[in-house]
Amino acid sequence: MSNNNIICFRTSEDLLNALQKISKEERRSVSSTIKTILYKHVEERKELKYVQKDRRHYPRKIVAAPALIKELGSEDKTPQAGIVLDISLSGLQIAISNDYQFEIRQDLEASRISIVFALPDSKKPLNVLCVPKRIYPSDIETKIGAFFLDTDFASNQALQNYLLN
Repeated sequence: MSNNNIICFRTSEDLLNALQKISKEERRSVSSTIKTILYKHVEERKELKYVQKDRRHYPRKIVAAPALIKELGSEDKTPQAGIVLDISLSGLQIAISNDYQFEIRQDLEASRISIVFALPDSKKPLNVLCVPKRIYPSDIETKIGAFFLDTDFASNQALQNYLLN
């Protein structure tokens, strides 16, 4: 799902203040908060075709969490900035800049990536080890769907609490 479309609307000051309060609590932008609220509403109505046909083992939760992504085994040791777009108990989807050329290698061990991010309701960063499964390049960004290979106990517990509550 690309974010190439703009929606603009007027609202009351009370609603704007409420959205700003929610955004501050969840440590995300007002735009991201509105997108999440709208997505949940549409998902409940089953208006999005791909939501109805989701065949994943675990449902995904839409987030917009800044992340640092590091390709393990790469010569480039500088972490890349990205955004965690959605997350489930088995994996996540991230978006990175097109400037960074990423490819899945045949050897899954060589394709491992480390991702550090914080969930919207948490101040503690999570560190997860993932293996990319799908890459979706576009003109603006590259999205990577990855499954969790390893997480420490605290990160796994925080993920479960966030996703199941």
